[in-house]
Amino acid sequence: MLRKRNVAHDAFCIVIIGFGLFVIYGGIELSIGTMRRIGPGFFPLGLGGLMVLLGIGLLFERQEETEEDTRNLRGLFCVSLALASFAGLLETIGLFPATMAMVLLVVAAEPDRITPLTVAGIIAGLWAVGYFLFVAVLRLPLEPVSSDIWPVF
Repeated sequence: MLRKRNVAHDAFCIVIIGFGLFVIYGGIELSIGTMRRIGPGFFPLGLGGLMVLLGIGLLFERQEETEEDTRNLRGLFCVSLALASFAGLLETIGLFPATMAMVLLVVAAEPDRITPLTVAGIIAGLWAVGYFLFVAVLRLPLEPVSSDIWPVF
């Protein structure tokens, strides 16, 4: 028996494969380096190859037939707004408040699926990882909380 293909799913898989090929094409001219000292082209080639493999795997994945509409415009809007708010607030109010705003906006996409204690744990975990990675290890000039939002008396 022939199954009906989900055209939207197939199109999404093809977009992932195409983007992976684009990333590979962008990294081809860069030096890959050696395993001991990788070059700037190693990451784009590896990431692009992984995207192509995942796209192909998703394309041939067996899909269950569902009749319900699985589009979630609220989730799409909240997650997009969360990423944009993090990018916009990071330098103006600091790493910690921007992370909190991002997590709260993502949680607003499906508020009944997560408890407040879990939200607090996610915020604290992302604060710790973000501070350790970006400020302590990579030494990026990010303030945990901007001094502009807390006036000094």
